[in-house]
Amino acid sequence: MAEVKCIDVSEWQGNIDFKKVKASGIDHVILRAGFGRESSQRDAEFETYYKNAKAAGLKVGAYWYSYAVDTADARAEAKACLQVIKGKSFEMPVFYDMEDNSQTTLGKANLTQMAKAFMQEVLKGGYRVGIYANANWFQNYLNYDELYGTYYVWLAQYNTEPQFKCDIWQHTSSGKVDGINGNADLNIIYNQKLVKATEKPIEDVEVAAVQALLMICEKIGIIKAQIFPLDNKKGKLTKAAILEMKKVLNLSSDDSLSIDFISKVYNKIASSFSESGDINGDGKVNIKDVTALQKRIAGDMDV
Repeated sequence: MAEVKCIDVSEWQGNIDFKKVKASGIDHVILRAGFGRESSQRDAEFETYYKNAKAAGLKVGAYWYSYAVDTADARAEAKACLQVIKGKSFEMPVFYDMEDNSQTTLGKANLTQMAKAFMQEVLKGGYRVGIYANANWFQNYLNYDELYGTYYVWLAQYNTEPQFKCDIWQHTSSGKVDGINGNADLNIIYNQKLVKATEKPIEDVEVAAVQALLMICEKIGIIKAQIFPLDNKKGKLTKAAILEMKKVLNLSSDDSLSIDFISKVYNKIASSFSESGDINGDGKVNIKDVTALQKRIAGDMDV
């Protein structure tokens, strides 16, 4: 099996000629989206890198650098990350970068829960997720056994071979790649399932199932287009709802159906309800929230 090469970059690389990167034999790149708990902390080159890497035909992933101190902070970082990457399409996961020295006193159990909190939040946003750390962190600060196999693991270890099983291995920070001035991080992708194949439209899907999801979206206020009754046909009303939903999800403006679209619709529905259960938004969780949810499902949007 051919070695699958990947680079990861941030604003520190400055101007990158991604066409030259592609021509050099690199087909995959993981971009730093940002760091910390505020969306204003996006990487200064993220938008430019994303646009140019996509235009050059590279398969793209992202990572978010953590300074979190607890699980609430990790969730805040996830929400900031989701704001920055909103509307972006990735062929590789969104990774949580945990390596900051300020976090090492927090303890292995807490740090592991923080990693899970971030990844679960991003997962709800419709993205695949993973964890990045060096060998020292996986040995001493994260519970590797709880993470590997459940989440994608990206290991940084500058050695002749990785100490831990991993899906992607960053083996040097001093690589040379045409199109990048100075040094570059080089990676080898071991698990090729980490790279999502280009999503193709599917024609044999049960349209009624998609209609049911879109009806829920209309009932809870995500879209306005109405579909009723379910007829398992992609007629005028169904196409209108698909197009509106794709606009909400920042997807291509056509009425084709795909597994990726269906998955994102489901995740959008799931994330529309807060974890607290406060459906009516009054800051409390009580019987009134049950009533509010029933009204929404029944079609009364004035709740």
